Amino acid sequence: MKMPKSNASFTSGITLRALLIGTLLVIGNAYWLAYAAEMIQPQFLLNFVSLFFNALFTLFAVIAFNVVWKKFAPKHALTAQELLVIYIMVVMVSTIGGHSMMTFLIGTLAHPFRFATIENEWASLFWRYIPTWFVPEDYALDAYFKGGLSFYLPKHLRGWMVPILVWTGFVALLWFTLICLNSIIRVQWTEREKLAYPIIQLPLQMAQGRKSFYRNTTMWVGFSVAAFIELLAGLSHLFPQVPAIRLSSISITHLFTDKPWNAVGWVPLSIYPFIIGLTFFVPLDISMSAWFFYLFGKAERVVRTGMLGEGELYFAERAGGAWLAVGILALWGTRKHLRDVILNCLMTKKAYDDSNEPMPYRVAVAGLILGSIGLTLFSVKAGMSLGGVLGFIVIFTLMALGVTRVRAEFGPPSHEILALDPARLMVVTFGARFVGTGNLTIISFYYWLNRLNVSHPMPNQLEGFKLAERAGINSRKLVWVMMFAIVIGTLASFWAFLYLLYETGAFAVHGYVIGIGEEVFGRRLERWLNNPTGPNWDGTQSMGIGAGMTWILYFLRHKFIWWPFHPIGYVMTAATWGGLADFWFSVYIGWMIKVIIVSIFGLRAHQRAIPFFLGLVMGDYVFVGGWALIGTLFDMPTYVLWSP
Repeated sequence: MKMPKSNASFTSGITLRALLIGTLLVIGNAYWLAYAAEMIQPQFLLNFVSLFFNALFTLFAVIAFNVVWKKFAPKHALTAQELLVIYIMVVMVSTIGGHSMMTFLIGTLAHPFRFATIENEWASLFWRYIPTWFVPEDYALDAYFKGGLSFYLPKHLRGWMVPILVWTGFVALLWFTLICLNSIIRVQWTEREKLAYPIIQLPLQMAQGRKSFYRNTTMWVGFSVAAFIELLAGLSHLFPQVPAIRLSSISITHLFTDKPWNAVGWVPLSIYPFIIGLTFFVPLDISMSAWFFYLFGKAERVVRTGMLGEGELYFAERAGGAWLAVGILALWGTRKHLRDVILNCLMTKKAYDDSNEPMPYRVAVAGLILGSIGLTLFSVKAGMSLGGVLGFIVIFTLMALGVTRVRAEFGPPSHEILALDPARLMVVTFGARFVGTGNLTIISFYYWLNRLNVSHPMPNQLEGFKLAERAGINSRKLVWVMMFAIVIGTLASFWAFLYLLYETGAFAVHGYVIGIGEEVFGRRLERWLNNPTGPNWDGTQSMGIGAGMTWILYFLRHKFIWWPFHPIGYVMTAATWGGLADFWFSVYIGWMIKVIIVSIFGLRAHQRAIPFFLGLVMGDYVFVGGWALIGTLFDMPTYVLWSP
């Protein structure tokens, strides 16, 4: 099969000024993400959803500046390609900065020695398994926790220098390895299966700036609806006498206090305009399946716990099995293409033209292999066994493929997978005793990679390549722009967090930088090492049920055209909490609105409604992001859309 004509001649967007502007905004966003994660009360999780608040707001601000600049110097205005390159660079720093990655990494590194006590016996349990080059020097941590001193003091810089360089190298190697994997699978998912990539639609429309978008009255109506709601909410936060439309933080859990109904747990009814807007672009069967399986899971809790008196239901492990199944199925569906890629690498004359890919297949495969070897050597040097490294890499890769496939096909507003990391799934399957103290200790330092999975690098990289394809940007040059943004973004994120923490003190901030250390070492590692159990058969069985349900739904979906339930909808809400489950009611409303429009008014009305929902998302992001930026710039408490 011949590939499309090469885009190697396209260089638009990869310009010096785009790189300079992008670099400044990468550093600025690293600081913004750090401030929002730790200094704002409650936390503002700007990169907690699939379409990052800070990235879209930054794109909007740059476009607004460009519009003004165009009036004075139209020949020197930024092009759509340059705008998207800048946006992609900001997205890259958002995959490592802020609450969902850097908070967890720094909080983990600073915790194990400073919080060891005679009672918890951490010194004897796992200290000897921690490499000295993993963590900062103890002499640099007093001001880190108490504040009041500058991070720029020589002893502080010396104390953090080694771990900053080590973990920046680790991030660069892992993120590059994922780029290689994306380069291999891209053509199968993007050009052959033609997956939708719903998340890129709004930034693409904004950057290209066609008259049909910015001069569309329907779009501005949607923008105004969301903007009015968030403007009132922000003003009401600052001035309580201003009335606000309260749509978020709504729960009906208090209605279920009697047995067996109290087993249902937390039931939110919150309404988020941007979730409704993004859901409009999700296929109806997937959005319907999401809210249906959420309610089905709640009903199961009532029956099994409330009526039958069962204890632990292992819903989290069930969700883990479902996500691993999606990764396996994504790999299986790509098997023919992977065979072709291997043949392309082995044959002297290429069977397929890969000049349109982000990397030549030989380079991508070599990068994937060398990257995996590098990560293995890093982990073995740190103290892991080869078996432990293999288990980690397999689970991490399958989860990454699963999340990336779901994003490309479905574009869910959120895909939080809370605390379902390789360590937990390995302990459930094999037992802490078999996994071993050394492996568990080192994997605990990798927990930040999968604690939430909300700002996962792999789907954002693949969406960057899709934007490049749609906008005519040279994807081969974009690979190195991405890597540059990742390295600069990682260093800037370290700087931003440490600058703020040394100034204020980790004990005094409002975020989770202290809590994550207690979670990693106190509630997980200490428990595993003090109670080194064997395999958890109930948990393993639940993982099997989740995987089996996913495979059955995939089979029924492909076997019967009329089958109404989509496996991705099940996977997204299998745990009945976290991610899309927390936004289920907004998903339901988005689904219902789309059903009414399509079934009553027809497909033409659906097409005419698209600008309204794009505007709804943009209005929500611009004003919510604006309040977060005001809080950051003026160091003041402002309205937060939601908090953990």
